[in-house]
Amino acid sequence: MTTHPGAPERSVVDRTLSILGVFDRDNRILTLSDISRRSGLPVATAHRIVNKLHGWGALERGEGGGYSIGLRLWETATLAPRYSGLAEAAQSHLVELREQSGGATVLALRDGKESMCLSFLSDDPGLTTPWGQPGSRLPLHVTATGLALLAHASAVLQDELCAGPLPAYTSTTVTDGATLRNQLRRIKREGYAIMCDTLREGRGAVAAPVRNARGTVVASVGVVGPANMLQPSRLVPLVVATAEAISQEARRDGWRTVHAKSDAPAAPEPAPVPAPVPW
Repeated sequence: MTTHPGAPERSVVDRTLSILGVFDRDNRILTLSDISRRSGLPVATAHRIVNKLHGWGALERGEGGGYSIGLRLWETATLAPRYSGLAEAAQSHLVELREQSGGATVLALRDGKESMCLSFLSDDPGLTTPWGQPGSRLPLHVTATGLALLAHASAVLQDELCAGPLPAYTSTTVTDGATLRNQLRRIKREGYAIMCDTLREGRGAVAAPVRNARGTVVASVGVVGPANMLQPSRLVPLVVATAEAISQEARRDGWRTVHAKSDAPAAPEPAPVPAPVPW
C-alpha cells in the first residue's frame, strides 16, 4: 500500500473497520470494487481482509458475488448492553402503547449527537421508511424522542448542539439555539416532549424519558403519528406511563447503561412529576 511521506500507516484493525464501515442502509450489498473504492483501500488489501471477514462470518457473499453484513456480526451486535436488555424489556410495553394510542411506537437511545432507533412498531408503512428501522439515526433536535434524550444530557452536549448548526428537515424544524435551549428546559421540567412537523410535514410525536435504577435517563419512548392524531391530553399520560413501566423493568433487571460516546454523563436526577397537559 502506497502512503504519502509522513502519513501514518493504517493498522490492520483500522483497515478492517473501514471495510465494515462502508456498508449502510443505502449500500447493503457491495462488490469488492465497491468496498475498495468506498474504504480507500487497494483492491488487493480489501480482498485479503474481506476474505478473512467472510471466513469468520462477519460478511456473507451472495450468488451475484456481492458482499453483505453477515449473521455472525449481527448476532454479536445484539449482545450490546445498551441494546439487548432494554429492547427486550420494552417490547411488550411498546405493543400495548401502540394498541392504546393508535399510533406507531418507538424506543430510542442516544449515541453522541444522534438518537438511534432500537425498536419501532407501526401499522403505517409510510412511517417505517427510512427512519423507523432499528439502527436508524437522526439528529437529536428533530424528534420528540431525541429531545427527551437531549433534555437530560450533559450541559456540555447541550451547549455544543445549541451553538449550531442545527440542520432543518422541514420549515418547522428548530434551527435557533436559544429556542432549542428553551425547549429543553421545558421538556426537563414537564417530563415529556411534544413535536409536530419537525421531521416530516403532517407528522408529530409525544415522547418521555426512560430511566435506570440510578435515575439516569438511558432511553426514550414515544408515539408517532399524523398531526391530527396528536391529542396531548390523551397521549401524554399513556406515553409517560409506558416510560415508567419500561423504567421499572430496567430497574428490576438491573439494566445499566454504558455512557454514550462524545458526552460526559449528566448527574442522575429524580423523575419529575409530569406537568398538566395544556391542550
